[in-house]
Amino acid sequence: MLTASILYTAVVRGKVALPCDISSPSADDSAALILWYKDDSAQPIYTLDARRGNVDHAHQASSPELESRAYFNMINRPAFLQLDPVKEDDAGEYRCRVDFHKARTVNTVITLKVIVPSGEPVITDSQGQKLKGLIGPVNEGDSLELTCQVAGGKPRPSLTWWREYTLLDDDYIFISEDVVKNTLKITELKRHDLLAILTCQASNNNITVPSSCAVTLDLNVKPVEVKIHPYQRPLSADSEVNMTCTSNGSRPAAKITWWKGKKQLQHARESINRAGVSTSMLTFVPSVDDNGKFLTCRAENPLISNSVIEDGWKLQIYFPPQVALHLKNLPIAGEIQEGNDVYLECSIRSNPWIHSISWQFEGMDIKTNLVSGIMITNQTLVIQSVQLSHKGHFTCSASNDEGLGVSNKIYINVKYAPQCQTEQKTTFGVAKQETVRVSCSLVADPADVTFSWMFNSSTKQSGDIRYSSNKTHSVAIYTPKTDNDYGTMLCWGINDVGIQRKPCVFTILPAGV
Repeated sequence: MLTASILYTAVVRGKVALPCDISSPSADDSAALILWYKDDSAQPIYTLDARRGNVDHAHQASSPELESRAYFNMINRPAFLQLDPVKEDDAGEYRCRVDFHKARTVNTVITLKVIVPSGEPVITDSQGQKLKGLIGPVNEGDSLELTCQVAGGKPRPSLTWWREYTLLDDDYIFISEDVVKNTLKITELKRHDLLAILTCQASNNNITVPSSCAVTLDLNVKPVEVKIHPYQRPLSADSEVNMTCTSNGSRPAAKITWWKGKKQLQHARESINRAGVSTSMLTFVPSVDDNGKFLTCRAENPLISNSVIEDGWKLQIYFPPQVALHLKNLPIAGEIQEGNDVYLECSIRSNPWIHSISWQFEGMDIKTNLVSGIMITNQTLVIQSVQLSHKGHFTCSASNDEGLGVSNKIYINVKYAPQCQTEQKTTFGVAKQETVRVSCSLVADPADVTFSWMFNSSTKQSGDIRYSSNKTHSVAIYTPKTDNDYGTMLCWGINDVGIQRKPCVFTILPAGV
């Protein structure tokens, strides 16, 4: 009697149990002879002969090809022929023939398929260098190409790439009869690829553990955060300030630099803690000119191009008002003439903006006074029809929360027509035929004065007077001869500004006894 063929699978260097039912159909019968055949061989490869005794004590013999690898186990049911270890040549069709003392012969046919595992995979880089264990470091953002090859195996194995339990690539090719190849291409490495384990597996069965080779990625990664402390706030000019910048996420730790506009700031103190956090402390003294410039802290992994990230803000520098005073309508203060309108402009640069502005004349505060011709509007002071009394130093000042700023001084030099000098002798007593020298002193700017003299009485008026003059001083020589020669003498001058409006008056009286 022949049973249907049974398919069994075994792996080289493993073991296999080929079943054979030796149970007799009746209780008073038992197996007398058990023979194992392989393929078309007429000679049994294994024999168990119990024709002259009990089957449990039967004689067992194996062919040379099985050597000592075969053992027939009759304790288990069904009984089985165990091959250990299995060889590649063990593959084939096996037939177990059981002859009973009384019953008919029973044949069991088993087909044994033997699997040959592949060799160990080999990983190489793009230059063909063998890789294993920790590789790199490579840079975040770079591409990576790894090639895995394996030789041998029956049937030919599949070759796949894995990251932990995730399949990355199952696209393999056969480059020869017994060599399989799979190239893994990662177009851009991410920071989560740091210390990732990439495994190449070769498998041609589901019985044994696949053969494999693994590499672990060492990765340089970019910084992910950079922050300036304290956060944006106004700074006072010429006052020392300390700032801290921290950056994390970079491997190796980030290099931190400070920038003001396009200029790198030096002398910052940098440190790195055990967690790889970079810290830089900057001490600097902001100036007024720094207002509006951009302060930046940059963090960069020097091993990775284009890895710069930055934090920064526009500097807001507080400073006391910077005040400058200038003439608005006349180029030179010394060209102002009496009667001109004078405009003084107070230019202010201030942050924060001013909360008060004041004007000073010769160090004393002045306010709007229309009677004296002073009118103040915000940053402009107007002197209407300037007079000699306005001659002197003007300043303006402004205040904000940072302090007080005082402008430069502007000296208003008012040029004016001649005027009589005060406190000079105005009355002269003289006898007839006596000569008197009448002195006339003027004040004027410019001092180049042209004098005129005139005698005036109730009966007589004459400009025929001898006199001499120098700048703002003139002396007339006068001799009365008759009673009609007593009266008043008038003296006046003319300069580039104009004619004297009110002449100087001198009285000529007869001399008493």
